[in-house]
Amino acid sequence: MTTYRISALASAFVRMWRGWAVILPVVIANAILQALLVWSDPTPGDGVVPILLAIASAIIFVVAYGLVAATALHVASGKVGWAQAIATVKANAGGYALCVVGLLIVVAIGRALYGLPGLLVLAVTPFFLLAALDSQKNPLGTNFRTIARRPWRFVVTTVITGLVVILGSLITGFMAFFIRGSAASLLVWTISGLILAWFTTAWALIYRNAHAPVEGPATVVAETPAAALPEGDLE
Repeated sequence: MTTYRISALASAFVRMWRGWAVILPVVIANAILQALLVWSDPTPGDGVVPILLAIASAIIFVVAYGLVAATALHVASGKVGWAQAIATVKANAGGYALCVVGLLIVVAIGRALYGLPGLLVLAVTPFFLLAALDSQKNPLGTNFRTIARRPWRFVVTTVITGLVVILGSLITGFMAFFIRGSAASLLVWTISGLILAWFTTAWALIYRNAHAPVEGPATVVAETPAAALPEGDLE
């Protein structure tokens, strides 16, 4: 099973389209629903409605991300359709939901402590939810084992992800001066959704690579132990 060769991100940009039948509709549907939720321009402090809308927004995003991540876990093997993505989410829905809640609580606590700890939690758990959707009994342990097996890819991909997030935040802030309301939400969620799908696919490929069985000398590069990867194979 070929996951990536020189660049996980480059391979992910190509392989994510093996699941386009799931990824595109999910990203677009999520963007539309998120835009509709801010149609009335809710503001904090206006009662319970903004809170309910925020909860609805979070639930929609969690479901959308679950479908995208489930798709990303399978693109290394070939084309992925709705049946495969839904089956993966359904089989691991309970564990995935618990991991999402746990991660949100830890990140929220971290964000409350000057913000940086919350971001660090996200930075060191890129494989956590993927492992939960992959039927791992100990997703957190699997996350750190994956990092240990592919440390350079983790570091480089994390740095690039951080740079993209920073750049995206700057662009989003700039766009806020020209586009507002639901239109801005629709555009931002669509673009960020596609980028998130791309990076999630990259993390999924690294995850698959780290746990792929080594079958012998005929094994493809993607299944070669980390120590045997080419020196320039960093992402």
